[in-house]
Amino acid sequence: MKRKIAILCVLIVCISLFLTGGKPKLISEEEAKKAGLAFINLVFDVSVTEVIVAKGVKAGATYVDGEYKKTGNETHVNYYIVKTPPNPYGLSDYMAFVNAETGVAYSAEQNGHLPEMTAEQREKLTKAYGNGDVLSIDCMSMDVDCYDFAREWIPQKFELNAGILGIVDSGSGFDNNGGSSNFYIVIRDGSIYHMTVAWPQMIVTEITILN
Repeated sequence: MKRKIAILCVLIVCISLFLTGGKPKLISEEEAKKAGLAFINLVFDVSVTEVIVAKGVKAGATYVDGEYKKTGNETHVNYYIVKTPPNPYGLSDYMAFVNAETGVAYSAEQNGHLPEMTAEQREKLTKAYGNGDVLSIDCMSMDVDCYDFAREWIPQKFELNAGILGIVDSGSGFDNNGGSSNFYIVIRDGSIYHMTVAWPQMIVTEITILN
């Protein structure tokens, strides 16, 4: 009898896989909406309530010490885009990405929400920008400010159980309207974040949990 039950269970599993094509079970759009909204409001300290939800598929990725590695074992990732309705310029002010299989929101970004610079910030920008010559721009001071900001911001926002192992630069931009620093943050528990900070206002414009 036990053997018959075991065989029956195997048959049920096989039939289920055949009918579903082995596809993973995805969360609903409503669940994605809740996760995306919570992530947007947490990261950007806002109170967004109205969003549009859409589903997508992208290639998987593998990161080793903050660097993308193609191993050949990556699988497609099902995800939801949770974003605010388009503004008059056709852009969404806030956007989040939610893993459609796990329900985890892993990335968020915002557009055009930088406050006016204070007199102190404008002075700092002018000093760093110099005469505008690429070789004379002081990007180092910008990156140091952003790294120091991230060291406090990341643990506070995500309540890390482990300390920050290191920060890896991934490029920066600079002009007479301000700059932005992009970098990876490697945590001692193995998790990796990617972050973009607008300088000198020190505003997070993008955050992604890579693993």
